[in-house]
Amino acid sequence: MSELKLQDYEPKWRPDIQALRALAVLLVVFFHAHLPGVHGGFLGVDVFFVISGFVITGVLLHERVRSDGTSILDFYARRIRRILPAATVTIILTVFATYHWLAFVTGDKVAGDAKWVTAFLGNIHFAITGSSYFGATDPPSTLTQFWSLAVEEQFYVVWPLLFLGLTALLPKRFQRTSLLVGLLAILVSSGLWSIIETAHNPVWAFYSPLTRGWELGFGALLAVATPLLHNKAPRLGLLVSFLGFVVIGLATWFYTSATAASSWPGWRAAIPVAATGLVIAGGTLREGKGFGRLTNATWVQWFGAISFSLYLVHYPIIQIAEQRGGFVEVQPLLSNIGLVAIGIVLAAVSYYLVEQPFRKWKLLQEKRWLTYVTGALLIGLTYGAIYWHLANNGGF
Repeated sequence: MSELKLQDYEPKWRPDIQALRALAVLLVVFFHAHLPGVHGGFLGVDVFFVISGFVITGVLLHERVRSDGTSILDFYARRIRRILPAATVTIILTVFATYHWLAFVTGDKVAGDAKWVTAFLGNIHFAITGSSYFGATDPPSTLTQFWSLAVEEQFYVVWPLLFLGLTALLPKRFQRTSLLVGLLAILVSSGLWSIIETAHNPVWAFYSPLTRGWELGFGALLAVATPLLHNKAPRLGLLVSFLGFVVIGLATWFYTSATAASSWPGWRAAIPVAATGLVIAGGTLREGKGFGRLTNATWVQWFGAISFSLYLVHYPIIQIAEQRGGFVEVQPLLSNIGLVAIGIVLAAVSYYLVEQPFRKWKLLQEKRWLTYVTGALLIGLTYGAIYWHLANNGGF
């Protein structure tokens, strides 16, 4: 029962996962745009964390059982192709737009933030500076949304190495058990620290990878447990998934910005995290099937596909518009809807012209070293743009 087997971890297209991505990103976007009814849309990030832990661990498991090994270099090469191109374009254009449409003082501040964001340390920077977009008196950085990307990448510095240790150093018959035990340790330790830190230092708790690791670890745990659930009870799976979506919706309605500002993540985050787990587990019980027309609708799947680009680009658009208007959060509803529409259009451009071409570029897939060179060039380009702006006050 504990041995990892290829048939248990064959990669399968999961329309329910794509629908979850769509839900998560739209919750975050609508929340930032102050659209009515999405009081707790910030929890979409927590949904993303669980999805990310599940998907990435599934990839690691498949590679492990297919080749009887785990290539850390291949893992990070995939992350470079997946993350850096769209992130680079977003950071550079956000710094430029901030200088152009806001005061150069604000531009200098955001350029300073960009130094940390580019190094995937934005969450640490925002925690140190006490930056928050929940009830803050000062406008938040137009790059604040990158904090969650930093948390993910910091988790993925540690988790693949731990995964490698738990699978490479033990006999095959103990590998699944060792992974489950290791992930349970992450869940318990990180979850307890999340509760403690949230009570004593809510800003650090919000941004810290130590208080968020259990959310990604929960998704990873579901991936390891896939053979125990796969196609075991389709009817029960439908009910479980439906319940998960309902709980996410209820949490979105009842949680508010005040919840996030003073008591998040803490124990309250366990509700949307567990609900996301129900959706994923229910889909696994149903062999990865969604809810037919509801989750398989073309527009739902499309929003799931562009979710990463949409998450990156929507926030600076909304923030620049708000700050030009005097940082007044209550904007006309049609204006907010228009900003969301602009974000969707730019996200589609980013997805089709930047994100997908780099991910599917065969030369990068075949030449791992070229992926690393490309990643270094993208990071260098970003820092070059940052320091040029700082030296020239944006060039304006």
